[in-house]
Amino acid sequence: MSGLRGIAKAQIWMLTNTIGMIKNEPKLKVVFISTIVFLFWFGSFILFYEGLSFFWQFPLIGPALVDESIYIFSAILFIMLSLSSIIVCYVTYYTSEEVTFLFSKPIDTRIIFFYRFTQSVIFSSWAFLFLGLTFIVAYAIIKGAPFWFYLLLPLYFVSFILLPATIASALILVAVRLIDYRKVKYIIATLLVMGALFLSWYYKKNIGPLFFTKNEAGYFLDNFLYHLRIFKHPLFPGYWMAKSMISSSINNLSEGLFYLAAYAITTLLALQVNWLMAGDTFYTGWLSSRRGKSRHYLPPKRKLFHNLTGFSLFFPRPTAAMITKDIKVFVRDFGQWSQFLIYLAILAIYIFNLRNMPQADGNIYWKMIVTFLNLSATALVLAGFSVRFLYPLMSLEGNKFWILGLAPITFRDLLLQKFIVNCLGILLVSEFLMIATNVTLRAGTSLVYVSCGLAAMVSVGLVGLSIGLGTIYPHFKEDNSAKIVSGFGGTLTFVIALFYVIFIIVLFAVPYFSFEIYGFISRSTFHLMLLTAWIVSLIATAIVGILPLIVGYRKLEQMGF
Repeated sequence: MSGLRGIAKAQIWMLTNTIGMIKNEPKLKVVFISTIVFLFWFGSFILFYEGLSFFWQFPLIGPALVDESIYIFSAILFIMLSLSSIIVCYVTYYTSEEVTFLFSKPIDTRIIFFYRFTQSVIFSSWAFLFLGLTFIVAYAIIKGAPFWFYLLLPLYFVSFILLPATIASALILVAVRLIDYRKVKYIIATLLVMGALFLSWYYKKNIGPLFFTKNEAGYFLDNFLYHLRIFKHPLFPGYWMAKSMISSSINNLSEGLFYLAAYAITTLLALQVNWLMAGDTFYTGWLSSRRGKSRHYLPPKRKLFHNLTGFSLFFPRPTAAMITKDIKVFVRDFGQWSQFLIYLAILAIYIFNLRNMPQADGNIYWKMIVTFLNLSATALVLAGFSVRFLYPLMSLEGNKFWILGLAPITFRDLLLQKFIVNCLGILLVSEFLMIATNVTLRAGTSLVYVSCGLAAMVSVGLVGLSIGLGTIYPHFKEDNSAKIVSGFGGTLTFVIALFYVIFIIVLFAVPYFSFEIYGFISRSTFHLMLLTAWIVSLIATAIVGILPLIVGYRKLEQMGF
């Protein structure tokens, strides 16, 4: 138990130091950031509330649709938490240097395991705690849930996030113990890709066509919801949680507690399984991962990325070396490229299923709605993509960052290298998405130009924001990118990125809808508003994307080596 006390004290000291650092920050800065976070949380609550209210107002089927949203919400969230936990547990258990340090101390293996397990739960579920609460509270208000429903919310959240993590943890422990460490990550990636392909095929074959065949409410309920019946399987844990919340919202306390107890008991059983495997299984798997790191590398001329030094034709040799190093680090980090594959799978499914959207050739209102929704979806995906992969870049240089201070490359060149290279990559992705989706939706020429221009501008702003704030709030002692993103700086970057994207899209949506749909303004006024929108958006992009880079550069210059 002394080991547990030592870890607990260390975490308390770290938390105390973090709070102390916040207290030392300027009060205006703390109030500003807190206000932004609160406005984002409140805005997401309003969005969910308005969406559920829209469904609730449907004649006859409104309450059923709202309840179905809980089933879908619980099922998708359970699956996403499980996938996220698999990746995070693998990285947290076997690739972190902190585990090596802890195993060198007289600490029980089970204490080390559950300490890392707790971190995995937090890293994989913090976004759910931030956004999921707004959805459930909005649902409770719409349904007029009794007061004790809100008292059960902590139990709902704790139980909900623990079970996917315990299942993922047990799978990772068994896989690393029984399979070669070097093969586990490739097996996980293959299974994730196969699962994404299967879901895409099932949606295209069974669910997608139902949106556009008939519009009768009865047909929708009988067919569309029929294909989602797997979410209501009695053995699916997500069904228990959804059923508990639905029963509790209509004042059926006994049934609500029954399903919550079933979920909680299953969670305790899964925790017990992890406890049994936390000794020899975890330790022997960790030893296997240590042996897996002593692999034989190919001769330099045969390395896969050796030819990347050809970048020296376009960049100075130190810059080309940094680019090559960043690509190698990314490819060797399973936690990075596995989540990158998930993002690509989501984008591929999104583009692939756009063909099922009804054509908007004869309805200008529908064309505007679909075009700006498509722009919003693309921009939001880019925001999540940039924050997840670009914010940790500077921190992943590690605690030997001082070497860069002695290298033949200036901090200005270092920041510019990371900004330019990643901006080109994000720009290619964003423009490909916008062109592919606009061609699929048959959008007008002017809308294509505007959307592609906005995608380019948003790409610059998001890349500068992520790399800049990642430099302002570095975490050089952490080698887990998920933990780096989960910190204060990562959360702040994500919130600012969402506000920036929403602001830019609304800025252009107002003149288009005012002129094309409602006819409130003349053509000359429309062009004037459009020009103003471009000027304001460029100023916002400079503030969001360029200012953090300047501040980050000045912070690097102030570091002592």
